[in-house]
Amino acid sequence: MSPGQWQCGLCSTQFSRAEHLRRHLRSHENKRPYECSLCQRSFTRRDAKTRHEKTCKATMQSPISAIQPLAPFFGTTNPPHGLEDDFLMDMSMPYPSDFSALDWLYSTSTHMSSDNIITADRLDFLAHFTSENGMGTFLAPETLGERQKLILKHEHDSRTAGDGRELPITSSISVAAHQTIEPAMLHITSEDLDPLTARTYEILHHFRNIITTKASATVVKLDWTPSIESSVRSFFSPVNINRYLGYFWSLWYPNCPFVHRASFDPQTAPPALLCVMVLIGACLSPHGEDAATARMWLNVVEELAFSDSSFWEERDGSVGGGKTAVLDQYVGRKKKRLECVQTAYLVCSLQKREGDEEARTRVRRYRHATMVMLARDIGLATASHRTLSMDKPSETWWQQFAVEEGLIRTITYVFLFDVALTIFHNSPPRMVVSELKMEMACPEACFQAESAEECFRLLKEWETTTFWRKRLSIISVLKTICQTELTSSAVDKYSRMGSLNLFTAVQTLHSLTFHLRNSIIFESTLLPLKTGLENWRRIWNQREAEDKYVPDSPDQIWKKVGFISYSPEFWHLARIIVERIEGDSHDDCDGEADNSSHEEKKVAAAGKSQARERERYDHTDMTDVNGLIMEYRRLSLGAV
Repeated sequence: MSPGQWQCGLCSTQFSRAEHLRRHLRSHENKRPYECSLCQRSFTRRDAKTRHEKTCKATMQSPISAIQPLAPFFGTTNPPHGLEDDFLMDMSMPYPSDFSALDWLYSTSTHMSSDNIITADRLDFLAHFTSENGMGTFLAPETLGERQKLILKHEHDSRTAGDGRELPITSSISVAAHQTIEPAMLHITSEDLDPLTARTYEILHHFRNIITTKASATVVKLDWTPSIESSVRSFFSPVNINRYLGYFWSLWYPNCPFVHRASFDPQTAPPALLCVMVLIGACLSPHGEDAATARMWLNVVEELAFSDSSFWEERDGSVGGGKTAVLDQYVGRKKKRLECVQTAYLVCSLQKREGDEEARTRVRRYRHATMVMLARDIGLATASHRTLSMDKPSETWWQQFAVEEGLIRTITYVFLFDVALTIFHNSPPRMVVSELKMEMACPEACFQAESAEECFRLLKEWETTTFWRKRLSIISVLKTICQTELTSSAVDKYSRMGSLNLFTAVQTLHSLTFHLRNSIIFESTLLPLKTGLENWRRIWNQREAEDKYVPDSPDQIWKKVGFISYSPEFWHLARIIVERIEGDSHDDCDGEADNSSHEEKKVAAAGKSQARERERYDHTDMTDVNGLIMEYRRLSLGAV
């Protein structure tokens, strides 16, 4: 039979082999015929009992003492049936006991039979994400492929219709040309000037300056030649800018929705921001040659972004004029700083996934630090809608909302980037959880609105929630869900916070695990973290996805939920890490009561020593976390 054809009739869990299904069914029947002669603990398999007896501590006060710490996860101190070593198939794998509780979780349906989060237990997305590079890895391969096919079909249909359009999914373009270029560079008449031609020559001008006037610490290795000039002109042509921006909105934007699309104008956007958006779009293009060409300009755009004088401008608190002028100056100044952070984030994300090893290391150790500095310079607590009037909509009001909401989302993503480096590269966090004082992000529909009136109407609905009324931050929500088991009404209330805020919450729990892994652990220290994880699971299962009714069409897929839809896999990974922390803690505390032989103790100590020697900090690849994921997958009975 093909993989996954053996399915449990009680909980619908699928298996690749019939014997795995038979073994799983015993967990529903609660038949445990094999009993330890020392502690009377029972097992469903003889080999599990044999392995247990080799390390059984007969002096233990209770055979279920090892699973008592699971109580905060499940809201009970009763021992769960089926918690055993049944699935530990490969004895050569390190720390198999760390996964015993998680094995139980997926071998029974008594606790999570109704949870949709269980579908993520195989960590398929994270296994792929940690084993491949490229911007396309932010989506499951099949999802990315489907969306690229949609775009290819639309391009074909547009050409067949003869309307000359590549994609109707780019931002609208105003008729005024950008004026920050050298007139001598233009050898065409104003009548023939495409609205984006000016941007092409402006980019050409910036690239030429960067390449010809290399600083001593530059990351650019190219030399300026006629062929390079021709390549820049071709790659950043008006047609390509439009086309690649279309790919950016459709294929990347759902993974990072912090640029306000309705107000984004490719003619007035900062050149570095425009360039990095174009490059990301090209890297995700359904035409393979686009990505290959785009990689040629990665270092140049990085240099352009981080050498921008706007990065280092001092904040000037003085404003003049009337009330409207003051508001315009306030919004304009904040938008300028916001675009700097957005550019830095997009460049770091692009180099992190598409750059060479030197670029990935540079981003992780230096560029990321600059990005965090920029976010702190703006002020994390200033990411708020406190000054936004809710009297009536206007264009000025809409611009203020877009900048303030964009700042909330951008700083949130800066934190998420920081946590990602911690999860995947074991890099010490540069941001601490207590810094997360920005307000929670508003619903996607508010930020996606195409008019001030539509945005105002949707925001009025959000205004009635506790998140807006109490100006809740992620850190305040996290404190609540980690304190105690939430009531059903509280779960329902928090389920409306939105996928982005929920994803940030589970990533915050990941950030906390790093500090716990690298400190002296006491069992009580883990209780709030376990409580938070269990409450998060209930909240996520109660939520309704924002893109539930978004159609799969080329002009609408930019509204889809992207990377954060895989939040349940990050939840599973956090639980695995917590179990390992707890396992290590118990191992350290059990030393004095350990009745193992001298030889057995030497072997165990050697295993721990090797594991600690293998632990690396701030490393470039993601093999460590990928190994942890694959180890857990192997221990999951081959469930599909």
